[in-house]
Amino acid sequence: MTIENATREIMWNIGPAWLMYGLAAAAVAVFAYGVWRRVRYWRRGRPADERLGDAGRRALVTFKELLLQKRAREERFPGVFHSLVFYSFLLLAVTTGVVALDYDFGTRLFRGPLYALLSLGADLGGALILVGAGMALWRRLVKRPKTIENTAGDFVALALLGLMALTGFLVEGLRMATAGDAWPWLSPVGYAFSALFTNVSIAAGEKAHAVLWWTHTLFALGWIASIPYTKFLHLITTPANVYFGKLTPRGALARDDLDKMMEAPDFDEAAFRFGTEAPKDFTWKELLDFDACVSCGRCEEVCPSTLAGQPFSPKQMIARLKALAHESLNGGNVGNGGAETPIIGHAFDDKFLWYCRTCTACMEVCPAMIDHVDTVINIRRNEAVMQGRLPADLARALRMLETQGNPFGPEDVRSNWIGDLGVRIVAPGESVDVLYWIGCCMTFDPSKQKIASDLCRIMDLCGIDFGVLGADERCCGDPARVAGQEHLFQAIAKAQVDDLNKRQFRILMVSCPHCYNVLANEYPQFGGKYTVVHHTEFLHEMMWSGSLVPRQGEKRRVVYHDPCYLGRYQKIYDSPREVLRAVPGTDLVEMKHHQERSLCCGGGGGNYWFDVHEGERLNNRRIEQARDAHADLIVTGCAYCKQMLEDSAKLMDLEDVRVADLATVVLESL
Repeated sequence: MTIENATREIMWNIGPAWLMYGLAAAAVAVFAYGVWRRVRYWRRGRPADERLGDAGRRALVTFKELLLQKRAREERFPGVFHSLVFYSFLLLAVTTGVVALDYDFGTRLFRGPLYALLSLGADLGGALILVGAGMALWRRLVKRPKTIENTAGDFVALALLGLMALTGFLVEGLRMATAGDAWPWLSPVGYAFSALFTNVSIAAGEKAHAVLWWTHTLFALGWIASIPYTKFLHLITTPANVYFGKLTPRGALARDDLDKMMEAPDFDEAAFRFGTEAPKDFTWKELLDFDACVSCGRCEEVCPSTLAGQPFSPKQMIARLKALAHESLNGGNVGNGGAETPIIGHAFDDKFLWYCRTCTACMEVCPAMIDHVDTVINIRRNEAVMQGRLPADLARALRMLETQGNPFGPEDVRSNWIGDLGVRIVAPGESVDVLYWIGCCMTFDPSKQKIASDLCRIMDLCGIDFGVLGADERCCGDPARVAGQEHLFQAIAKAQVDDLNKRQFRILMVSCPHCYNVLANEYPQFGGKYTVVHHTEFLHEMMWSGSLVPRQGEKRRVVYHDPCYLGRYQKIYDSPREVLRAVPGTDLVEMKHHQERSLCCGGGGGNYWFDVHEGERLNNRRIEQARDAHADLIVTGCAYCKQMLEDSAKLMDLEDVRVADLATVVLESL
């Protein structure tokens, strides 16, 4: 007997078929009703039209993300068992489909080499499902990571997976023991189970086989029916959330033009709402986000605030918003005021969200691609614009920003220092190759002005035709943006775009990652589309072209701190590291958290402007990580990060730890 003849009888010892079809129809009906209820619930959210375009690209992203399981596999152990179950179910689904085609439509696919492939694959797939479910159970009961909360639903889900696979093998074993099989090596696990029934009579074997087959079928159909009502809902919500994910840059926030809203003829000031105050303000995508969360805890494992013991957790934020939304938008609560229940004071207090650094570490690892930070900003917008609730020090900085054009000091300080710097000021109507946007943080602090002056010296050495805006450069508006003070941010953005558009330049170079994000990703919404380059990219380009050749340097152990708004927001990781490796004497090592998993310095999300009083300081944790790496020098590409890290080094009396910007390190090497 050759492999070309390999096959087996479909639906052996099973009947009547109509009962199976009836049960399947009932399971599908229960499944469809659950999906309909979910979709109806999501549709109660406000529009999020920016999530509906470019269907082809969305489909491709979804296919790649789900098929490759990239994010699920980023954590090794859970990634392994999730992949075992996922890919095994895919193979079992294909096998079931081929069997259904042969049985229902008379095709002859389930035979020969394809039969051999599917039979062996399905058999091993079932075994891998048992292994995966066992690994998941061991993780929950034995390993028990702090970020995982065990619920009855979790164990029911694992039990159902295990029972489906186990009863399938028992059915296979009984079939092989009772009816025999000419190709037992194509079902090795089933064949092993057949040894359990060696002494069972044919009649008893057939009866037991039928009972177990229907039991297995009920488990499988029950699982299908349960998907919209249990933790298996992620089989629907994860693909949907990935498909409707953000195609725009991570730092580009969705917004309405407030001036246009207020100037509209039908504008009703009394009815005006802005930001997210209550469940009725959630978009349908946010409601989908909440349901897509499976509480895997990966966000807590990387959240700097959670790691520092501060009272914020992205997982808890999503869980509480989900609970409030379900309570308020489902059933009778929609019509009795539940949808108006304020988030602040019910889901969490008014301090909770201010511990978020908007660093997007949670978004980087979330397998469901939930937009945590966008939701945080939407709620902050209501707090800032509608409620007027802001941390006192942050509110003070924003008042300075509104009245002076920056949150640091009088604008004449900028003019005087730029005059002393001696660089060209590009006037309206003039052109230049590189327009250097210095940024407020460096302009108003003498200790950071060195970064700009060092960079200007390097550009002079490279023969770059560059200039600055001078007095026309004001704050880019990022402090207002992250604080939720959207009206102030939009006013600043429009004014700065107008000033920038009066000059001609090829490159807009920045030193501040926050300015980079705003100028590159936010200003296009206001008519400002520029080629934005960070100075770490510029230095890398100059070295690659041969314009900069580092020739000296002391032997030292160096770590590079990835600023959140340069790394996770812009994906700039390699350029600064390659520059450092080119500096003689540099032994570049990595801290525990680096690149995609870099730990925030603590100043993100507006926290540079106010202090938190619970938990550990994030900048202290970062300095400790540098010490653990035995670093002599911490290099970064952000003035805010530099300030936060230097503050910690002083607080911890670590005189031997130096913090420097990459531009300074490069200039010293020349």
